[in-house]
Amino acid sequence: PFYPIPFGRRDSLTFANLSTTLANLPSPASNVTVLISVLGPKGLNFTDLVALSGGHTIGRSNCSSFQNRLYNSTTGISMQDSTLDQSFAKNLYLTCPTNTSVNTTNLDILTPNVFDNKYYVDLLNEQTLFTSDQSLYTDTRTRDIVKSFALNQSLFFQQFVLSMLKMGQLDV
Repeated sequence: PFYPIPFGRRDSLTFANLSTTLANLPSPASNVTVLISVLGPKGLNFTDLVALSGGHTIGRSNCSSFQNRLYNSTTGISMQDSTLDQSFAKNLYLTCPTNTSVNTTNLDILTPNVFDNKYYVDLLNEQTLFTSDQSLYTDTRTRDIVKSFALNQSLFFQQFVLSMLKMGQLDV
């Protein structure tokens, strides 16, 4: 979706450093409770969380960001997350054959180069990389929002714009 970016912010004259970035972004292994505990105090709600996560409809990820869904973190032995589709998991194991693989893969398997609502369809099909993404569908507090965006791209676009503008006004 297209939207105008408001002018006037004067707080971003320097780039954020790594520690500031990591302190303000939840881990891809987070669940909805952790996500909202990080984003809620900033003024973002469940709808904002689900809409902004839709940005994962484009982009790529390193295996290290989702290895917790494929391997035991202590032993490194294959141990598939129960909320991961079997055929999707098989393909992920080909991309990430060990828990130390450095390969990358698309975040959205249906339309990886198009900004659309197919990310939410991926959620319904249990075909997403991150725990943080899949938890949006498994958690009852956000499931209906995911379903509504999966069924209605215009609704997703409308809310994405509102949530992006809201996020852009944080901590000004």
